[in-house]
Amino acid sequence: MQNFASVKQALEYVQENNIEFISFYIADIDGRLRNVTIPAENFSEQLVKHGIGFDASNLGFANVASSDMILRPDLTFAFKDPVDVDSKTLYFFSHVFDVKEGKNFNQDLRHIISKALDTLKQENIADQVMLGIELEFNVLDELFSKLTNRHVSYGIESCEIASPATGEESYRLATNRGYYRADPNDHLFEIRNTIVRTLGQLKIPVKYHHHEVGSTQAEIEFQFMPIEHAADATVLAKNISHRLAKKFGKVISFLPKLVPGEAGNGMHVHQFLLKNGKNIFHDDNGLYKLSGIALNFLGGILKHSSSLLAFTNPTTNSYRRLIPGFEAPVKAVFAEGNRSAAIRIPGYVNNPQERRFEFRTIDATCNPYLAYAAMLMAGIDGVRQKIDPTKEGFGPFETNLYDLSPEQLKKIQSFPNSLESALNHLEANHDYLLLNDVFPQDLIDKWIAAKRKDIDEMRRIPHPWEVARFYDI
Repeated sequence: MQNFASVKQALEYVQENNIEFISFYIADIDGRLRNVTIPAENFSEQLVKHGIGFDASNLGFANVASSDMILRPDLTFAFKDPVDVDSKTLYFFSHVFDVKEGKNFNQDLRHIISKALDTLKQENIADQVMLGIELEFNVLDELFSKLTNRHVSYGIESCEIASPATGEESYRLATNRGYYRADPNDHLFEIRNTIVRTLGQLKIPVKYHHHEVGSTQAEIEFQFMPIEHAADATVLAKNISHRLAKKFGKVISFLPKLVPGEAGNGMHVHQFLLKNGKNIFHDDNGLYKLSGIALNFLGGILKHSSSLLAFTNPTTNSYRRLIPGFEAPVKAVFAEGNRSAAIRIPGYVNNPQERRFEFRTIDATCNPYLAYAAMLMAGIDGVRQKIDPTKEGFGPFETNLYDLSPEQLKKIQSFPNSLESALNHLEANHDYLLLNDVFPQDLIDKWIAAKRKDIDEMRRIPHPWEVARFYDI
């Protein structure tokens, strides 16, 4: 990773490293990386100053009638292509500016993170947010889908999935028996090593990687990073993983629920706040050794969870994971060490400087800039309103929630069971996101409209289960 102090320093690096192309990354509204590329000889002071024009409406932002925007490279975030080293390409992450006003575009994803962080500081709560991300994903030999008036299906092929699913043969894995499996049953070891090695070249710190519960399922967990770096690292890690999978002749998918009957893919987010370098989530005398601010913060997340899920779990597929029985939380509760809780306080943490909680509901189909910023704004509101999670009925619940009776479960707030429900909650409850114009109203409206369009398009397609279940009625 390169952090250039000036354009002159960047130009010297380009010449010294025989860079042939320079590519500029921006993320679209879904969180996918997009890029535009120039020959290296076109990189100059003028280009950095004036930027490159593009159509923001094609990325899901702005309106067609006023969609001209400018991207300018972030000189502090550049790197040589770590996947195709022969390409001699230098990448920059970029900022987006409004053409008319010359200011940061208020819907620029990286700017939204900055505005949320500025709000945390202005409220005098803390000056840094630290996130530790767990990325879960499937690694497949082949993934294909068919959608015609004759054929509606998708299919996967994997050398790791056992058939029949009741046993293991040829070193394949039986259903949901993959956790921490080793070679020869672990077929994903080398690709995980390669992903981690490549992320290391970009100074994205990895804590560890391992095979997850499901067959074909992997996890890579990052070290703690400031929220602004974590958002960039998440979109970049996903992009790098897809590119490396292609080189391996594989397909990687972060879909929350891909393999029926197998554990789904979450993206658990560990978090704590720093003020003057000190973790303000720790209190020796607090519940689970959490401070009042920490409890208020997690209380805000749980209080706003029904609307928050529209950003943290933003696809129709997200809600196929959020069902009981697969360690995917479906209730707005917190507890220590309880993996059926939406917010888990790790019981193994002894270092006060690492005191934290983990939000387990979120998945990697989210746009991390929007999801992390929304999560932060919900936490800020919890501190501002002094929301007590215990008084609100969010716990703590130390029992396995899946073992509670229906009568007991009814007393606990449930998460939305569909994207449509989450969007309805977001529409009704989003004032906490509007504070200091962190989330512009126009962006929230665009998000809701785009996601409802997804729902409408999916509804038009008959589901294979429906056909199998009802064709002979």
